[in-house]
Amino acid sequence: MFQVYTAPASVFARVKEKPVWLLPMVLALVANLAVVFVSTQYVDWTEQRQVAIDRMRERNMTEDQIQKATEGMDKFYSSPLMRFGLPLVGALFTGVIAVLFMTIIYNVALPLVGARGDFVRTLSVVTHAGLVTIPASIVHIVLVLARRSAEVTTSLLLAAPGLKGGFLAVVLSRVDPFAIWQLILAGLGLGIVFEVRGSKPYWIVFSVWGLLTLVFALLGGRMGR
Repeated sequence: MFQVYTAPASVFARVKEKPVWLLPMVLALVANLAVVFVSTQYVDWTEQRQVAIDRMRERNMTEDQIQKATEGMDKFYSSPLMRFGLPLVGALFTGVIAVLFMTIIYNVALPLVGARGDFVRTLSVVTHAGLVTIPASIVHIVLVLARRSAEVTTSLLLAAPGLKGGFLAVVLSRVDPFAIWQLILAGLGLGIVFEVRGSKPYWIVFSVWGLLTLVFALLGGRMGR
């Protein structure tokens, strides 16, 4: 399974004959949860509280409303169960949803390139490509520990450290070497498992990535106003 890093073609050839998805998905989720757990310990909650207050004032909320909202935030921050448990549950939920969503989208798109979709095989491709999460998580954790800050990235946001939100920030955050590596593996896997030749599988995965990037960026741009 871990040969997906060194000999991905042989791994996907085996997946074609015998789809396996549960173990790689669990390993990727655990790696992601490890990042969330470590990062949460270095979140500057005071800064987060002030940012939330500033945004509420921008929305013309009254001081009484702001006070009630901040009281709820203070209770949240003071509870270790909420501070650590809620982000972990959220990361687990979104991780599973993301895997299923991408599997469905790829599976629906396969007939467009002349292949017959198979949900389990597509899921196996997605989860094996998702094993890139493990080295990505290791690097992320090392950066968090080295900087003692949750605000770390391996994306193009490195080129704009002062950019905190909005359309461009989302686009830059999505251009990450680990994300590109994962997309390449997904394209390779779809091509091998479903016997689609040429660049068609890569067009599928990168088109989906581009569309999602645009949607997230538009949403992020509105939220950043």
